[in-house]
Amino acid sequence: MTSLARLAYKYERLGALRRARERGEPVPPPPVFKALAREFPGCLNELDTLPLEDVDARALALGRAAGGGPVEPWMEWLAAYHGLLRAALRLKPRVGRGAAGAALDGEQADRLAREASDHAGAEVDSAFVRAVAAPPGGRLNAAVFAALEARFGVPAAEIKRALFPRSRR
Repeated sequence: MTSLARLAYKYERLGALRRARERGEPVPPPPVFKALAREFPGCLNELDTLPLEDVDARALALGRAAGGGPVEPWMEWLAAYHGLLRAALRLKPRVGRGAAGAALDGEQADRLAREASDHAGAEVDSAFVRAVAAPPGGRLNAAVFAALEARFGVPAAEIKRALFPRSRR
């Protein structure tokens, strides 16, 4: 299944969860949310903040794109965001904090980058490993958005607004 089809699935699941909540159904067990967050880190923020009509619109647009329709920039940004955040979460417990992590030797950083890339299905390099070790403002998401900005040549703030328009931060 393509990454666009997986993203369409994500929004279908988020829509189903939101509808169940609105109907007053019991909250699903934690493994349901953990599985979604493992594959799509950051998606629980969307569950809480995106209006249902936006969730449904994203599912439809991604479904069309997965079927050969137009691929919009936010779709590529979102696929990369989830992959980079998966890599960052994999790296976080494996790198030292602050200056110690940023001072990883080249061989260590390259090895960690390969491992994180394989795990996350998203290519990361040793600079990303160091950014995760000492993220801007101490926020892992800041390292991810900086990497998205570098990858796509679009300001991080613009990407963030497109992906998480009602973010609490």
